[in-house]
Amino acid sequence: MRHISTKYFLAFALTLASQWAFSQTYTEILQYSLTEVDGSARTVGAGGSISALGADFGAITQNPAGLGRFYHSEFNITIGLDKTNADATLGNNTNNTVKSYMQLPNIGMVLTSRPKNIRWKTMNFSLGYNRQISYNRNFFFEGDAQGSLVQKFMDDARGNDVGSLDIYGAGLAQKVSAIYDDNNDFDYESDFVGVTDTFYHSQTVSEKGNMGELTIALAGNYEEKLSVGLSAGVALIDFRKEKNYAEEDKNETILYFDKLRYEESLTTSGTGLNLKLGLIYKINPTVRAGLAVHTPTWISLSDSYSYTMAYQYTDANGTSSAEETPDDGVFDYKVRTPWRAIGSIGAIIGRKGFISADIEMVDYTKGAFNLTSELNTEDTRLLEKELNKSIDTSFQQTFNFRMGGEYAHNSLRFRGGLGLYGSAINGDDEIKKVYSVGAGYSQTGFFVDLAYRLSQGKEGYSPFTGNYLKPNGAVLNTKKSTISLTLGIQF
Repeated sequence: MRHISTKYFLAFALTLASQWAFSQTYTEILQYSLTEVDGSARTVGAGGSISALGADFGAITQNPAGLGRFYHSEFNITIGLDKTNADATLGNNTNNTVKSYMQLPNIGMVLTSRPKNIRWKTMNFSLGYNRQISYNRNFFFEGDAQGSLVQKFMDDARGNDVGSLDIYGAGLAQKVSAIYDDNNDFDYESDFVGVTDTFYHSQTVSEKGNMGELTIALAGNYEEKLSVGLSAGVALIDFRKEKNYAEEDKNETILYFDKLRYEESLTTSGTGLNLKLGLIYKINPTVRAGLAVHTPTWISLSDSYSYTMAYQYTDANGTSSAEETPDDGVFDYKVRTPWRAIGSIGAIIGRKGFISADIEMVDYTKGAFNLTSELNTEDTRLLEKELNKSIDTSFQQTFNFRMGGEYAHNSLRFRGGLGLYGSAINGDDEIKKVYSVGAGYSQTGFFVDLAYRLSQGKEGYSPFTGNYLKPNGAVLNTKKSTISLTLGIQF
């Protein structure tokens, strides 16, 4: 039971191995594996499906052979506006959060050349940047539920002495008196033992950043029949997350507990490397087929994180409160994303436009963590093994389908597209749908394109792991819309 006298805190020994909260979960590999077809407004407007047709900078990241279909050098830049609309539901309460962000989805240059060997019609080079996925999202939920974060920390601490507790988790809870060991038997107690009442929970989550790719590509067009391309990509990751979780006994039904606050801040930065090989074959004057293979992206990441916990309770001595913020932590590690294969087909309909489709295969079980390259300890070896085993058993191979088209009328272009994305989660057959429309204007030496894309999805979200909350976290319904504007100059 709760101490009647003032509580004391024990000192902690901070070692290198303990300065990481071991908060990675196997699902975080999806943050670097679930990409979108982004970049130019033409690519976005046609549903990201033009990799068999090429001649657009956004398509190079899907199939570098598309670079061989350029006949003029060009410079292009895309600016974008992302808007996220998130409904978060806990129990019967739904909260809506809307946020907008300016973006730079694409910037690049293509340099074309005509080799002296007349069999090779073009030999082209490109350099640029394409955004692969935006992490921008904000949401907030609140409502009454059973269960507490303290119960998780109490279970995490059980069987361990105070000095070996996680300084960002159970150890932090012990420091602020959320958990305690009155009998010194390593069987920790809390104010929630035997509590079955519902009480107030809330959390605010803010996520910012993106993953993009610097791409260098080389491609050629052989006898107007076969285009071959190779690219090297440097992934750039910038991700920031702020979480503010709270519990409060507003109805005063819990004997000692008053309120709790747990804040988390994470900044992840990193770089990676991949290669892509692509082919496009002109079957006849109308139809083209493409094939591309993407190697895994090998990414080196660095996490910088901080935690704060505050706890307040009332006992016979009155109200007591404490707040603790351990030193910030840093951890370096590596991840490997899955291989990808993309098959595509497109048909050019005279001077009236085109229709096209891509099918992409991704086996998410092939992603992996490497935690031991920077810190090879028993803890990191064990966690690496557990994470990779969870990836293998919890994910699945899936297919993504994209289709789109363009109608041309004089200098005007009108586009539309649809994307169907399978779930990476084993046994989940939910299909994510992405809709897009676009328009463009093209003249000799100049073009401008505009696109709008809407994606929506539903997912469960729990503020912490384990089956402590009832209901078990919130349900998120997220709609994300993107407006992209591309300006291009040909020379």
